[in-house]
Amino acid sequence: MTSIYNQTKNSVKKILSNLNLINPFDSIFSEIEFETLSYCNRKCHYCPNIDYERLGEEASFFMKEEVFNTLINQLKDLNFKGQISPHLYGEPLSDPRIVNWVDKIKINLPKSKVKIVTNADYLNKKMYKDLIEAGVDIFYISKHSKKFKKHFIELIDDLTKEELSNNFIFNDFYTDFKSEEQSLLNNRGGDIELKEKALISKTPPVNCSYVTYPVINTYGDIILCCQDFQNKYVCGNIMERHLEDIWFDDKNITLRKKIFKSRFDLQICKDCVM
Repeated sequence: MTSIYNQTKNSVKKILSNLNLINPFDSIFSEIEFETLSYCNRKCHYCPNIDYERLGEEASFFMKEEVFNTLINQLKDLNFKGQISPHLYGEPLSDPRIVNWVDKIKINLPKSKVKIVTNADYLNKKMYKDLIEAGVDIFYISKHSKKFKKHFIELIDDLTKEELSNNFIFNDFYTDFKSEEQSLLNNRGGDIELKEKALISKTPPVNCSYVTYPVINTYGDIILCCQDFQNKYVCGNIMERHLEDIWFDDKNITLRKKIFKSRFDLQICKDCVM
């Protein structure tokens, strides 16, 4: 019954998007992701990081300060009020600048919301306090081992139920990876292998939300989406053109609309299942 419902729902979404009755590109994006650094302290089997390294310029993992400042100024030009997520494949809390950068985001874009996706390995009581005071709105905690680190367990044990409910969302990828269904995982545009049972139940995305907002790597490149781990599809660089000009470029919007309407010409999209 659930399968029939999902098929019907996806068919309706395709029809509505092809009629342009669902069109997320007729106004400014409501979310943006950028990686402050490309380093991750973990090497999970279900992440492309296990096979590839994402290095910045001159073997540096870090986004340059001038790239960050340019991005914030351009978002300020757009009067951006949506969600800002300073992460991609790196672990954002391993960046010693993260508290200061969140503070800068909130000072310049006070109506924005900051989402931190983290494995929690670096999240202790002090880090949590500093990030909350800087302006983080929500933590997405990705569990990648049997147990969290002791300092993180101490942190959540110290919080009220209301704080946990308001400030945290948990995803247990460790347990999911061991299951046959692997319901939380996708194949990252074909870069990783899923179990056979999981592959049977997953399909290419319909009205793919990943192409509806900019994703920016450490260089300042706007890449196709968060599944583009290897930066194969670069739409432009914010150090060369304004973010708004790149985003609303006819070629960029045309490509993203086609993907949103499930017309997959790019190999990464053909290989992608969720």
